[in-house]
Amino acid sequence: KHVDPKEVPQLNTNNKLGRVLDIFHSTGEIFDGGQTFLAWFHLDIYASQCQQNLYYPFASLGDWEIANFLLTSRLSMRAIDKFLSLCLTNSLPLSFSTAKELCSHAEMLPSGPHWNARVVPTTHPMKSPITLYYHDSLDCVESLFT
Repeated sequence: KHVDPKEVPQLNTNNKLGRVLDIFHSTGEIFDGGQTFLAWFHLDIYASQCQQNLYYPFASLGDWEIANFLLTSRLSMRAIDKFLSLCLTNSLPLSFSTAKELCSHAEMLPSGPHWNARVVPTTHPMKSPITLYYHDSLDCVESLFT
């Protein structure tokens, strides 16, 4: 649709420079609604502990390193309990003393984004379908800030 220039409201026109102020109604409205991501981030039940201790739910960097080693090893719960009952490890200031306590600490950690899978259609027959595994990019960005 063609608009007649005479119908367009022109305010503060400077003829020498050709400036025109166009007014768009309801563009400056503020809508009430939900919380911002940062406000949601601070509502986490562990937010106050994380401000005081970067490694929460673990007591320190050393505590985290031992927990990370044990959790990523292929040791059984029994083997972890045996390791934690050694005199040397009993002398360390760990926030856990059994494999069960270690697992309960680990369950308080954020899980991170979940994997998605989608079968990719092909124009040619395949022996097995092609599956694309991916993360949702918004979930990845959100996990970086939690």
